[in-house]
Amino acid sequence: MTATKTGVICAFVCAGAVLAGAPSPTHGVVRDPMPPVAAFFAPRSAEVFRLSPRGDFVAFLQASERGTALRVACPGNLRGSTREISSGDDTQVVSFFWADERCLAFAARTSSGGTRIACANLTDSPGAEGIVVRTLAEPGKQAELVGSIRGNDSSATRIVLSVPAPDRPGFVDLHGVGSASAGWEPLHAKVDGVSLWNVSRSGNTLVGIRPEPDGSKELVAFHPGQLKPLLRCAPGESLNLAGIHADDSCAYIVTNSGKDAGFARLESVDLATGERTSLAEDPLREVDFHQALFSRDGRRLLGVCYLRGQSEYHWSCPETEALFKRASELLPPGEIRLVEGSLDGKRWLLTLTRDTGPEAEYYYDGDAHRVVRLDWHDQTIGPGWLGRMEPVSYPARDGHRISGYLTVPPGTVRTALPVVVFPHGGPNKRTYWGYDPRVQFLVSRGYAVFQPNFRGSSGFGKAFESAGYRGWGRGVMQDDVTDGVEWLIRQNIADPKRIAILGGSYGGFAALAGLAFTPGLYAAGVCLFGPSDLPAYVREIPQRWKPFQGDLNLKIGNPGDPDDVRRLVWQSPVHAVSSIKAPILIYHGARDETVRIGQSDRFVAACRSQGLSVDYLVALNEGHGFADPANEPAVYRAIERFLAKHLGGALPDSTPPEIEARLAELRTNGRE
Repeated sequence: MTATKTGVICAFVCAGAVLAGAPSPTHGVVRDPMPPVAAFFAPRSAEVFRLSPRGDFVAFLQASERGTALRVACPGNLRGSTREISSGDDTQVVSFFWADERCLAFAARTSSGGTRIACANLTDSPGAEGIVVRTLAEPGKQAELVGSIRGNDSSATRIVLSVPAPDRPGFVDLHGVGSASAGWEPLHAKVDGVSLWNVSRSGNTLVGIRPEPDGSKELVAFHPGQLKPLLRCAPGESLNLAGIHADDSCAYIVTNSGKDAGFARLESVDLATGERTSLAEDPLREVDFHQALFSRDGRRLLGVCYLRGQSEYHWSCPETEALFKRASELLPPGEIRLVEGSLDGKRWLLTLTRDTGPEAEYYYDGDAHRVVRLDWHDQTIGPGWLGRMEPVSYPARDGHRISGYLTVPPGTVRTALPVVVFPHGGPNKRTYWGYDPRVQFLVSRGYAVFQPNFRGSSGFGKAFESAGYRGWGRGVMQDDVTDGVEWLIRQNIADPKRIAILGGSYGGFAALAGLAFTPGLYAAGVCLFGPSDLPAYVREIPQRWKPFQGDLNLKIGNPGDPDDVRRLVWQSPVHAVSSIKAPILIYHGARDETVRIGQSDRFVAACRSQGLSVDYLVALNEGHGFADPANEPAVYRAIERFLAKHLGGALPDSTPPEIEARLAELRTNGRE
C-alpha cells in the first residue's frame, strides 16, 4: 500500500473543459474527456461479500432496480450461478451472515416499513430451485439480527435475535430461532444498558460493553441468571469487542485501558476470573492495534494488522502467512487484506485496495492456487484524471508532528495549486490510504486535496486522541487543521488565495469553524450535514446515543454545566457569523437525527441576515449522509460549480438532465 509519486505525465487539456489559473500543460500527452460527476458517484454494483464456512458459496449485496438485493453464488463461477435470496418486498438488505454452510441469515428493510429477519436454507446448488427462504421475524416484531449458535455438531443452527422486553422499556430479550423450525427459545432476558454484545457459539455466554454515566465503560459477561463484571475502563479509554473463544473460556477485546497502555492493544479476558492477557501491541508504539484475524472456528489467532502509512501484518500462523504471500503473487499491485477464510484455511476472500481505483474483491483457492475476481467495479475513469494519495507530515504550532495525506492532480507542477482541505468526520476516526471517489472527483477538477489526521483522530494512541477532547472549533483540533494549511502555503504547494475547506459531519463543522475563526485563510467553504451550534448538538443527540451521554460530555462538553455551555457557545460557528467573509455551500438531510437540520436552518438564516452568500441544498428524503443515490452526484455537481467560481477549477461542458433536475429540487427545498 505504499503511496508513491505518480509516474503518469498528463496534460491539463481536455475537450469541453476550462481550467482557470491551472498550471501549464505537459506537452505531448492528451487525456480522455473529463469524466462526469456520475462516474465517481455511481452506485456500487456489489458492496459486501461473505464466504460460507466451507468456502463452497459466496453471498453478496448487489444493486437492483428496487434497492439492494442479497444474492448467493459459487465463487468460482459467480456470474454463471448467481441466485437472488431477498424477496420482492425487501427494498434494502442491511445485514447478513452465514449461520452455517447452507444457512444464510439476513435483515432487510421492506417497502411497507420496518425490518424483516429471514434465513435462506440452501438445499441444492444456488443456481437451481434449491433455496428455501423463511421469515423469522416480521417487521412488527422490532427484532434485530445478532448472530448464530450451535449447541454441538448434531444440533440445528439457531439464529439469535434481540427484541424489546415486553415488560421493561429500554431492555431487550435475546432468543434463538431455529433455522428450520418456527420455535423461539429464550436465551438471555432483560439485557440492560449494553451497547454492544457478542453471543458465544454455544449461546450460553453473552459478553457486552456497558457505558456508564461518567463516560467510563464496563466489560460484562452474562451467564444464565447472572451478570459478571470483568473490566472497567476509565473515562476516555477505548474498549471494543473482537470476539469470544469457541470454548467460552475468554473474550477478545481491543482496549487502551490502564496507565501502561498508551496504544490500543489486543487482549484476552478470562470469563471466569477476569484476568487480562496482552496478545498483540504495536512493537514500535506508534499506532493503535487495528485488526485481529482469527480462524473460522474461532479457536486460533492467525495474525494481526497495524495501520501506519500502509497495512502491516504480523503473523502467528505460518500456514496463513505462506498463503497470503502466494495469493499476493497473483494479484495486481496494491494493498491486499485478508477478509474471511474457510474452516480449513485454504480458501479466502481478499480485498485489493488502491488509491486510484475502487477496491476489488477476490476469491483465492489455495489448493488450485488461483484467484477469481468477484466484484463488478469496472474502472471507467481514465488514469490521467486520478491522483496518487501521498502520506505527509507537518509540525503543529506546539511542535507536535501531524500526519495526513495529500493528493495532487497528475501532471501538474506542485506549486501554487488550488487546494481543498478535507477534514474527516467523527471526529474520533481517521483518514486511511485508499480510493475515495470524493477526493478523486476534486482532483479531476484540478484541485489538490489535503486530508489531515488532526489530534482527536483515532489510531495514533490514547494521548493523541484525548488531546482533542473539547477542542472543537477553537482548540487543538481546529488548530492542527489550520497549521497544516499554513504549512502547505509555506511549502509553496498551495496558492494562499485559492484554498477551500470541505467536510461532512464533524468535517462539516470544521469547515464552518475554519471560515468563522480563521476568516482570512479560506476563499470558500462547504459543509455537508455538519453541526454549527454545539450546545444544541449535544442536547439533541439521537435516542440511541443516550447511553453514551457521559462519553460525549467528556469529549465535547456537558450541556447541563453552565461553564461548559458558555465554552461551547464560544466554540460554535453560528455565534461567530459576523466574522465570516467567504461564500458558503451547505447541504443537509431533513430526516437527519444525528445532526438536526435546524442546525443548518439557523446557521443559513444568520448568514443571510449578515448579507453573506450561502447556497443551501436540502434533501427531504435523507438522514445523516447520502442514502438516495440520486442526491450525492447532484450535491457534488453544485460543489464543482461553487469551487470553480471561487477557486478557478475545471468544469465539464454539460451534466445529465436528471442530475440538474435533482439539484434544482434540492436548491428549491433550501429556499422554503
